Amino acid sequence: MSQKKAIVTGAGTGIGQGIAVKLGQAGYDVVVHYNSSAEGALKACDAIRAAGQSAFAVQADLSKKEDLDRFFDEAFDLLGGLTLYVNNSGITKKCPFEETSEALFDELVSVNLKSAYFGVQRAANFMAKNNVHGNVVIISSNNALQQRPDVSVYGTLKAALIKMGRHAAMEYAKYGIRVNMIAPGWTVTERTLKQDINETYYGIPLKRWCTPEEIGDMILFYASDAALSITGNCITADGGARLLSDKAEKYGL
Repeated sequence: MSQKKAIVTGAGTGIGQGIAVKLGQAGYDVVVHYNSSAEGALKACDAIRAAGQSAFAVQADLSKKEDLDRFFDEAFDLLGGLTLYVNNSGITKKCPFEETSEALFDELVSVNLKSAYFGVQRAANFMAKNNVHGNVVIISSNNALQQRPDVSVYGTLKAALIKMGRHAAMEYAKYGIRVNMIAPGWTVTERTLKQDINETYYGIPLKRWCTPEEIGDMILFYASDAALSITGNCITADGGARLLSDKAEKYGL
């Protein structure tokens, strides 16, 4: 087995799936976490194995602490170690601020923040205990930096992930563990491609979407020796969308 070992949560679809495959192609053995997307997780494992690495699909509802702990115990056993943890899992649900229910609020907090907090804790504690100067990368969103309609809860929690990551970066630095974040904007996935890309370009100065593979490359950078002095950092990869404060045509776009 490889000495490079990774866990990627929410890797049965979309960005997480692309990240998992990219890490496998870069020489990582990978635990591919999924909740309900078993088919996609197995597909990612096949691609990782085709690249010559070990891959394991493990199901868990990470919003439940007991299931989260079971998942990490199983993942550590399967990998025989851990050098990179990618916290990607989460859900997107929209609702106007004035109509947001307690049930929706609690669901998003549990899935998007609680699971991330305790996932980072379990991964980083394992690295610290085993004297591994590893890396944690948290996938946030450019919604953390913008005030888009109907995502007051989702956007707030994505901002919280960046804040949480900086606390973790500070507190785990004594173990040589680095914690960084990535905040993508529109990203090419099977789900998002149901939207007409051209309809989104009014708010994207570079007029292109990010790809899961690009996000995987950013993670590989964070985990490389080129980033040995980087921790608590957030890369925003949204084609410049968070830069806009007025109508696009005012900028000559």
